Amino acid sequence: MRTTAYTHREGGSGYNNALGCRLSGQHVMSAASDWSHFPLGTRFRIADTNEEYVIDDYGSALIGTDTIDLYKPSRLEMKNWGVRHVDIDILEWGSEEQSLKVLAPRCKHRRVQQMVTALEKKKAKTTVAQTSPPRSSL
Repeated sequence: MRTTAYTHREGGSGYNNALGCRLSGQHVMSAASDWSHFPLGTRFRIADTNEEYVIDDYGSALIGTDTIDLYKPSRLEMKNWGVRHVDIDILEWGSEEQSLKVLAPRCKHRRVQQMVTALEKKKAKTTVAQTSPPRSSL
């Protein structure tokens, strides 16, 4: 998994994540992703460091990528992380429904609209798969 790092001094939200809550640099740390790839609430552990993260943020540069941006409390920690390819263990998959609820009011932003469109396509595929009658073989 490709990872990068950010800090509250980078980007536009300051100390807050996409939910308006404070970014966490504690036991379970904040991370950002394209929510159509890793939905809001996804918890994971980095195999090499054993650090735990939860996806509670997104960034426009992440949309359309499989990159996860890890929150670091200081600029030095962010720079020391740089770009790394790491193995992650998914501990809990997040909610695409919750992702859509948070993103829907923000659709005026083109990059957010891209995530919403991708999430809605996934939802439509799942709905069709669940409602299709089983095929019989002849």
